[in-house]
Amino acid sequence: MKSIKNNVLVIIAFLLFGAFQIEAQERSLTEEERQAKLDSIIAKTERHFAWNDDAYSVKTAKEKWLSGDAKLLLQDGIAPVVYIGQEEFAERYGVDYDDFGCIANCSGAQMAKYNTAIMDCLTARFGKGWRDSIRKDVPGLDKYCTTVFKNIRYEGNGTATVVLPVIYKALGRSTLDPEESGFVRDIIDCVSPTSMEFLYRGVEYYIPLSCNTESGETPFENELIEITVRVFKPKVFRYSKKIMPYPFCVIEAINLLR
Repeated sequence: MKSIKNNVLVIIAFLLFGAFQIEAQERSLTEEERQAKLDSIIAKTERHFAWNDDAYSVKTAKEKWLSGDAKLLLQDGIAPVVYIGQEEFAERYGVDYDDFGCIANCSGAQMAKYNTAIMDCLTARFGKGWRDSIRKDVPGLDKYCTTVFKNIRYEGNGTATVVLPVIYKALGRSTLDPEESGFVRDIIDCVSPTSMEFLYRGVEYYIPLSCNTESGETPFENELIEITVRVFKPKVFRYSKKIMPYPFCVIEAINLLR
């Protein structure tokens, strides 16, 4: 009996030691490293559950919106919940809900991305009113109206690439002050002659286009498009907070999703 008790204590001690080691490792990680670890776990989970994120791409969201068949994605579980008044939301704004039930067809991250695109389309057409009557359990709603430039995971060279589904608003002159042009030229080797105004997560941005960005066909006003943004880490490039946008970034590519 004493031997069994000792063995149990050894096992408990081993598990506690392992937990302490994991906790210590987590504390030693930077925010970027934690995010990379989380992304790896999510990727493995997606493969395990055979989610099909491609079937719920932003391009698909755009096609559904234009065809009048847009739906916000949900996963309620084995017993889907119907909220009082959700039919009125669908009738008023032309957007219904697609509840996956207990088995999701795509990852939670893709649900949020898909829904964010639809919600920005709603904002572009109806303003902010739809937020009062939307279901509060819609994935992506919790981060709506929050900036995209928080907790950016930078690469070793101090830059990060972010792909965003956005609502195009307009092209205009560069937002840079003439005094800042020289410093920005040191960062990106040029000064962009123009910037793009767009909407993402209900927040409007005005960001310069990279000199290498191919203009191509100009998007329509309030069109859902996809842009690739290069962000420069302030601590690495040591630029002033007066440089707008902050953190400084440029649009490197535009995908019209057509």
